[in-house]
Formats: sequence, C-alpha cells, structure tokens
Amino acid sequence: MILVSPVADDIWVVAPDGRLDLTAAGELEEALTGLLNEGRSRLVVDCSTVTYIASAGLRVLVIALHRARNLNGDFRLAGVSGSVQQVLRMSGLEAVFTIHPTLAEAVAALKAGTMSDTTAS
Repeated sequence: MILVSPVADDIWVVAPDGRLDLTAAGELEEALTGLLNEGRSRLVVDCSTVTYIASAGLRVLVIALHRARNLNGDFRLAGVSGSVQQVLRMSGLEAVFTIHPTLAEAVAALKAGTMSDTTAS
C-alpha cells in the first residue's frame, strides 16, 4: 500500500510500506507520476516502513528525482534504514539522493529550501 498526503507548502509525502518489489514499485511509480504530472514537484518518500527494495524500486526513485528537479522541485528520502540503506549504499545511489533520518527533518529542509546532503546513519 502507498499512502500519499500533502503536508505543507505544497510538499507531498509518499509512503510505501513493506517490500518495494516489482509490484509495489509499479504502485509507487503511479503515485509519484500522478503527483509530478499535476506539477507537484516537492516530494518526500517516507521509507521508514520499507523493509526491502528491488532494482525496480530504485529505478522509480531515480526517475522521480530527475522529474522533480526538471520541474524546479526537489525530492527527498526519509527514514531510510537497514537493508534499504545498504542497497542504496552498494548501488552508489546514497550519494545521489538527499536522505534525512526522519520525515520531519526532510519536510523542514524542503520548507527551508536547503539542499542538505544529510544521510541516515
């Protein structure tokens, strides 16, 4: 299941849950594409309940990051931990995404307009 909700200042949170495998990656892509097609380009993906991410999930995140930035927006990951963090690190994508330890920190950084390179530990 993917939850999508506005938080503030046209910032939207997309929260996948559990395993981001091929099926869930398609659902995440639908949610992110829908927001981006509506011009909503300030996005946070809350990964705090994601336990696994497949290459299809990584692909969706990379595409959404590029689309958001092409729309003069921004794209953050929050709450990344465990095996998901390890996959991001091993794939080299940890350096590509702006990652915040918590959803609140990611939203605050977007509100402030900062381009932090904070990574979850």
